[in-house]
Amino acid sequence: MQTATRSRFLKPILAFLVLAASLAPTAFAKRYTKPTVVVIRAEWCSTCQKLEPTMNDLMNEYGDRLNFVVLDVTSEESTAASAATARRLGIGRFFQTHQQRTSTVAVFGKGNRVLYQAVANFDRGAYVRAFNQAIAQAGKGSKD
Repeated sequence: MQTATRSRFLKPILAFLVLAASLAPTAFAKRYTKPTVVVIRAEWCSTCQKLEPTMNDLMNEYGDRLNFVVLDVTSEESTAASAATARRLGIGRFFQTHQQRTSTVAVFGKGNRVLYQAVANFDRGAYVRAFNQAIAQAGKGSKD
């Protein structure tokens, strides 16, 4: 009798948990989602090395408001891993097109739309403006 009673109470709870779990991604997508900054770099790239201190500084400054992803193309192994990461993020085509352009920085907004893109740009102010604009756009989208 106790097993039947326990089962009778657990079934609705389990059904609710399954329903809540299935709705969670949809509910989350309607809330604020951070824009993503993608950096394509390689160890052997002198331009990447020059850009790295600026990007590290910006990652520290904006890390709570933006997602940062570094796609490394130093070797075949790191390129394959970066390609897998790009596919997982839904930007596989972008990576395939731009993987040869080291020191590329791109900002992706809602729907993986490119909001900003630069190659070999050392202008910190340009990144700050692009990052702030992407954050503002993401914030506006969350109120819909």
